[in-house]
Amino acid sequence: MTASIEARERDVQRAFKEALSIATGAANGPLQLIETSLWSAMLALGRALIALYLARAASRTRARTYVHRDAEYVLDGSLTTEIGTRFGRVEFCRPVGRRVRWRRAARDRPVDRELGLCSGFSLTTVTSVTRLCAQLAFANARATFASFCEWMPSQRSVLRMVDAVGAKARDFMQAAAAPDGDGDILVIQVDGRGAPMVDRAEIERRRRPRRHRRGPKRLVRRQRRKLRERPRRTKGDKSKNAKVAFVGVIYTLRTTAAGCEGPINKRLCATFESHAALFTWLALEAKKRGYGRKRTLFLADGAEVIWDLQQLHFPDAEPGLDWFHVVEKVWAAGRSLHQEGSAALVAWVGERIRELRQPSGAGKVITAMSQAYATIPKTGPGTKAKREKLLEVMQHFSKHQQRMKYNALRRADLDIGSGAVEGAVRNLVGMRLDGPGMRWSLDRAERVLHLRCVLLNRQWDDFVEHLANQPTPLHLAATPTPTRSHDAVKRAA
Repeated sequence: MTASIEARERDVQRAFKEALSIATGAANGPLQLIETSLWSAMLALGRALIALYLARAASRTRARTYVHRDAEYVLDGSLTTEIGTRFGRVEFCRPVGRRVRWRRAARDRPVDRELGLCSGFSLTTVTSVTRLCAQLAFANARATFASFCEWMPSQRSVLRMVDAVGAKARDFMQAAAAPDGDGDILVIQVDGRGAPMVDRAEIERRRRPRRHRRGPKRLVRRQRRKLRERPRRTKGDKSKNAKVAFVGVIYTLRTTAAGCEGPINKRLCATFESHAALFTWLALEAKKRGYGRKRTLFLADGAEVIWDLQQLHFPDAEPGLDWFHVVEKVWAAGRSLHQEGSAALVAWVGERIRELRQPSGAGKVITAMSQAYATIPKTGPGTKAKREKLLEVMQHFSKHQQRMKYNALRRADLDIGSGAVEGAVRNLVGMRLDGPGMRWSLDRAERVLHLRCVLLNRQWDDFVEHLANQPTPLHLAATPTPTRSHDAVKRAA
């Protein structure tokens, strides 16, 4: 082992001299070439230093027998494998343990546990790749990692990393302490957006053995499309087989002499499970942030399931129906009364919007719509659709009238629109999970969703530190999580 350490030291000296020769001008050329060569030399020096560190760690004196997980082991032989690091792959030879009286049992790797290795990779490598995967498509993440580190883990290894790290993200966020410097008004917003999922038919097609066709690739693709002809969609069929991600945003506002300041410490929570699972998570976060002690505002659109759960989990919060959805409803009602693009339509909608901003404004708007509804003839071309649309808006406003107190909210300088969660949904789900050609497995989509929450909450460094401080190193499963399909329920036409 001493000879091995000496050999590693010579490798370090050799790599350092090569890097120094580039910097001192032994290789003349433009800066771009020098910089590229020097970067490769620095990575080589890093690999040499890591190899030296690993050799010294493996050579430390250890007890020949030890106990791990209530089982007795004895050091017997060594194992040499490659370890994936930020500098590249490094060969690592270390002693391994054999279970006493279990000669066929898997060999234990005590040195790997001491060093915090994650199934053949350094934790820094795993978290770096996973962070890229939370921002980019997996292929692009691997290519970006390779552009800096001059190597990349296999596609299979990347999936294992995402599965392992993503599984820890939600527990970390739920256990995290409330942020410092919070405001005195708590705001909660909820919305959702669908992400395309792989269906059962697609999984079965992927599992069939591939037939190797000869000829130009263009012809092969054309033949493949013919075999995958899909029937024309009918009314109610969903084009992308989406599963909705339920997203919640929680932040605070600070009251000042000039008005409310914020949003402060905005945090995202999201899951594909259900609205109920999201609200359970939100209730935990809200309690940490002062729900029950602070004035709380809850904003969302008109989905009934959201408001039912709001009554269950946040009964003391002031409810607010999203202003922008309400305005869209007013425009829809106005088009039932006036021609599209006409000055009369603009004037009627403007008057209703001004009324909504007044005390008891919702009641005034409902009254105005009721009077307009009485003027629409019961017979005639198009009158039935107009009456139905106007009645639908009237019923919607009547149902949510107590959640449309916009005058009181604006006088208190509080939010009346759910723009924070609308932007969060677009950033959290749309930019990563709803890309062209994407088809997600339910479990992996959940993992990536949680990783993006950690990233957008600016908790990534704390998350990495949390993983590094675990009593046992992060373990990557031998195989990626099996693909789980989702078949969207057909929407009524």
